[in-house]
Amino acid sequence: MAQQSSYRQLTLNNQYPKQPRPLAAPVPPPSRPSAPLAAQPQNKSWNFTNSFGPQRLPFEGNSSTIKSQAARQTHNQQDKVAQKPAFETSLRILTSVINGMRHWSQFKDKVPYLFEIFATLDSAVTLGRHGAKNFLMRDGKTVVQCVFYETEQELPRLIRGQVHRCVGNYDRSRDVLMCVSVRPGLPSELRNAQEAVKACDAEMRGLVKLLSEV
Repeated sequence: MAQQSSYRQLTLNNQYPKQPRPLAAPVPPPSRPSAPLAAQPQNKSWNFTNSFGPQRLPFEGNSSTIKSQAARQTHNQQDKVAQKPAFETSLRILTSVINGMRHWSQFKDKVPYLFEIFATLDSAVTLGRHGAKNFLMRDGKTVVQCVFYETEQELPRLIRGQVHRCVGNYDRSRDVLMCVSVRPGLPSELRNAQEAVKACDAEMRGLVKLLSEV
């Protein structure tokens, strides 16, 4: 009976062979809602152009006009500089006589300078207020009051009737020369004093003319 059942099973298998099972169709993934156009990634690729080729600028046609205008402006600026040269504003020492010192002192607000005079001591040195040393200096028939304060250096011994070199700032309101340096004049200075006065007068006349044009 076992042999018959196995024979019967073999016969059935030969008559009805097993059919292969069909594969299940792949299930598509769930579709996502389409994103708005604004959220789509932008194309960040750069578009290169040939910038080395001959390109015509929008103002290329007017290049000659622009160059001529620039040249005229430069020429005008050079003419202005040539017509009105700048003058130095540094501190100067102006060699002058007493009358010249009184005249040129009216321009001290525009140009800073100190005066240098060579004059003869015409009085004794007297002691004033706050330790001031007062004395008179004469240039021909012109006399000026001088004041010296011994703040940084002492007043040297002055001899009446001797020519001295005085450097200081002239006070027009008080008609006083506030001296910062007083000493006997050197022979070389006395020989060149007149030439120095003439040169300084010419310099001041040119400076006054320049100030009037500014």
